[in-house]
Amino acid sequence: MKEFLNSFEKLEFNKVKNYIKRYAISELARERLEKLTPSSDASEIQYRLSLLSEMKKLLEIDDPLPIYGFTDTRNILSKAAIQDSILQSNELLLIFNVLKVVRNISQYFSRRKNTYPFLNQLINQLYVNKILEYNIDKIIDENGLIRDDASSELRKIRREINDKSESLRRKMENILKNVASLGWTQEDIITTRDGRMVIPIKIENKNKIPGFVHSISSSGATVFIEPAETLEMNNEIRSLQFQEVREIERILKEITTQIRENINELRSNIEILGELDYLQAAANYSIEILGNAPEINSENYFNIINGRHPILLMKHRRDEVVPLNITLGKDIKSIVITGPNAGGKSVAIKTFGLLVIMVQSGLHIPVSPDSTMGIYEKLFVDIGDEQSIEADLSTFSSHLENLKTMLQYSDEKSLVIIDEIGAGTDPIEGSAIAQALLLELNRRSTHCLVTTHHGTLKAFAHETAGIENAAMEFDHNTLKPTYRLIIGIPGSSYAIEMAKRIGLSEQFIAIANQYRSTNQQTLENLLANLEQKNQALVKEISEVQNERRKLETLIIDYNQKIKKLEKELKEIKVNALQEAKEIVSKANSLIEKTIKEIRESNANRGVIKQSQQNIKATSEHFTDTLKSLEVPTEDKETDICFNVGDIVRLKSSNEVGEIIEILKENNFNVLFGNYKIKVNKSNLLKAEFNEKKNYQQKIKYEFAADEIKNEIDIRGLMGDEAIPLLDKFIDKAILKGYNRIDIIHGKGTGALQKKVSQYLKSHPLVKNFRLGEWNEGGYGVTVVELK
Repeated sequence: MKEFLNSFEKLEFNKVKNYIKRYAISELARERLEKLTPSSDASEIQYRLSLLSEMKKLLEIDDPLPIYGFTDTRNILSKAAIQDSILQSNELLLIFNVLKVVRNISQYFSRRKNTYPFLNQLINQLYVNKILEYNIDKIIDENGLIRDDASSELRKIRREINDKSESLRRKMENILKNVASLGWTQEDIITTRDGRMVIPIKIENKNKIPGFVHSISSSGATVFIEPAETLEMNNEIRSLQFQEVREIERILKEITTQIRENINELRSNIEILGELDYLQAAANYSIEILGNAPEINSENYFNIINGRHPILLMKHRRDEVVPLNITLGKDIKSIVITGPNAGGKSVAIKTFGLLVIMVQSGLHIPVSPDSTMGIYEKLFVDIGDEQSIEADLSTFSSHLENLKTMLQYSDEKSLVIIDEIGAGTDPIEGSAIAQALLLELNRRSTHCLVTTHHGTLKAFAHETAGIENAAMEFDHNTLKPTYRLIIGIPGSSYAIEMAKRIGLSEQFIAIANQYRSTNQQTLENLLANLEQKNQALVKEISEVQNERRKLETLIIDYNQKIKKLEKELKEIKVNALQEAKEIVSKANSLIEKTIKEIRESNANRGVIKQSQQNIKATSEHFTDTLKSLEVPTEDKETDICFNVGDIVRLKSSNEVGEIIEILKENNFNVLFGNYKIKVNKSNLLKAEFNEKKNYQQKIKYEFAADEIKNEIDIRGLMGDEAIPLLDKFIDKAILKGYNRIDIIHGKGTGALQKKVSQYLKSHPLVKNFRLGEWNEGGYGVTVVELK
């Protein structure tokens, strides 16, 4: 994505990146985040989101990723790449740690190839070199020190050094003991100077001990002498130490050469580890914000569901941040947002812009997983005061410069975000410029989000195809904004209401109202009333949705009980069949035994009689057992006749309803509350007396308890669902004495309006009906006059 006008900075993308850096464990990941920018390549974006989704899944349900313990070794590898260079032991330790982490991660994913396919593609690029890892481990210990057995020669040298050092120490201890007894020593210790063992002697006694003076103390009171009789031993040790240094240098040079031979693979390893660290940091951030990857579409269509501003989530609890729901694309190219100051207009457009940047950067965002987003190639953001004294630019002049850039470079793959469009100059001229800009951007199919207080732009958006009004909701009871975006209606600025809320005097408010034009006041009142009705409608829809959810839960519970009963019945039949088989088997055995006894007794009459009694007893037992296994049938229920208007109850449920239609194959349409459900006769029972009484009282109560309304909203219902509700509504309206009612069926395809018209033509209580005027809802409403 290409940015214009410092758009990323204005939408504060850096704040999000810096916040994610807190989860990174390496400088590599922090650098990766610093350089993170949005892409316009759909396949790349989808791949990045898939990688992140798998990493998030790993962190949530799997063992921890064994990535800890590695350090950025790029500088060390650059040093190793130089011919004849030698790495030090502490540098080798860091490279060893990287190789170890690479091996552990490869083993980790080798057992999870099918679980994380995208991550495995990345892991397969890791270079595991067990030989190099072993060779380094053989040379240095866990503290980065050269091991004694790094080579046989080094082991031999160090053994000799230790042996000779021990002999020298014993010799020096004897010399120290002798001179100390004479009082010549400053301290009774053996120390070293320039790698050689020496004795501290008082300055006045320095000529009494033959040997070499290595140094004098800072006070001048002590000289450090290497006795002459130990010079040869010290020389031998010193020579061995030089040999040790040369052997260590040879070993380090050899292992550095091995590293140099694998330099490209090792550099690739460190980059991949940095990428994994970045993904882990981004996944931890996604877990914190309850983030999701929206669906990426190729139609440049955006539907953000319950989106929250990521930066607000850093400062507030999730339930304190009001979610944004917005759709852009297809028929709607631009949205003009109006509403009160401090009502959330700027936050809404910033939220949309920042979520777009994050997704195209491959990051999860705090939205519903059902959200979908297209891809932008260019981004233009004009937010805030950009006046410049040095450049001789006023606020309005700087905005005009920004508009010029938008007109010069924007196209159908662009997103334009403007806060307070047309502000900073004469309202009439500013509004005219804003309309001209929106018309041109709309012609180019550029997506545009703007905020404004200009009333003329509200009318312009209403009349222009492709441009939609939106408002920030305002609570008239508390005189406070709710920060919810409502698409489809313009909003009022509520300047006078806000003045009331902050405590300006009634007299001041009255004077202000006098200076407000009549048309303006009428428009603002109309917008306020429209918003109030919209809030009431939203509340009513929410209640209906809750009822529908309860009914769906009831249906699911009912179906589960049916399945459970069917399963139990099947088990009973299986058990019964098994028991019947056992009875038959016993009966056969008895008959065979009886026949055998008759043959053996030569048909003795007593034996025959006894055998007949045994067979009869067994037969009776068999019959009784089968009868006990029979599932009793409810003949009474199957013979029940149901008619329209009957009050019935669902089997295995307490739900009572009314039959409104008889269908084929013993099926009925039953009205439960406001919902019509198709039910088979086998699942119905006639309601008991008390159930009928309670149902009728409930219906009566509903008629009495309804608020006095002369309109019904049936949008979203099928014709067969709407007509029973409409029939009841007309009955209520007649009982309440209404002469006129309004039926809100929406515009849509016209199918529902046609169904309503056919129904009204045949209704005996309808005098006449017509479609609404422009101020009554147009052809989305039918106005009915009752007899």
